[in-house]
Amino acid sequence: MSHMLGYIKEGFRGAARQSFLLSVLFVYQLLWGVVLYRLISSVVIPLLHRYPGDALAQGGVHLFLAESQFRLLKTDITHPYLWLLLAILLLRMAFTPLLNAGVYFSLHHTEYNAGYRFARGIKELAAPFLLYYTVQMLLTVAPLYWLAPKAKQLFLHSISYENMLLQLAPYLIGYWVYIYLIELIFTYMLIAKTTDNRPAKSAPFLLRCCLPVVAVTVAMLLLTGLLSLVVAAASLIWAGFLALALYQAYRFCKVFCDLWLLSSQYRIWVAKAR
Repeated sequence: MSHMLGYIKEGFRGAARQSFLLSVLFVYQLLWGVVLYRLISSVVIPLLHRYPGDALAQGGVHLFLAESQFRLLKTDITHPYLWLLLAILLLRMAFTPLLNAGVYFSLHHTEYNAGYRFARGIKELAAPFLLYYTVQMLLTVAPLYWLAPKAKQLFLHSISYENMLLQLAPYLIGYWVYIYLIELIFTYMLIAKTTDNRPAKSAPFLLRCCLPVVAVTVAMLLLTGLLSLVVAAASLIWAGFLALALYQAYRFCKVFCDLWLLSSQYRIWVAKAR
């Protein structure tokens, strides 16, 4: 227990010293949030303007919903938006390993200037990080080959949405655990690649040190989840500008917690890797 708290404290101090990384990651998340908001609002707001609301009879609402369902399922009206959303997703996936390269290098090489080590990390590690990220994404989506037909079958034969979700819950929980295990494995592969250029070294390390790794990870996930619950509860009480300011503060805290977790994992590696 004391060792776990020690890693978390060291990780906190390491993350707190990375002000440049925090600024870059926060601005990055903020920009993507703005892009997605503008994209969604450009689609949703015109639809809301056409919604008949309470001014017309209930039949008008049913007609609106029937027309919407027909246009969504039987026409290609959604295709431009889906292609645009796919392009944005691919662009973000291309940026993610580049940012990770700068972040991991910055955590390991604190002797360099903040901006320099971030740029140098991208220059030196971008190619292998992109390769690892591609493999990670392929492993992440692979179970969908079996899960998607199962979900479709449940959707077609369930008596209600509640029943469908109840039957699908074990698969979703298992898939979530699988995704996080894959992410954890690749996190330590990237740490090993950054520190001594031996990513295969992460496998025996995880087998030997799985308890502190899982303990620190779960503790930080609980902290992040508690923070999310507090913000969600506060947003129900406050509204307007105060809620917006709170949400932006939450985004910064979420970025800090993510960096804190990574820094703690890095500290475990430094302490126990051989």
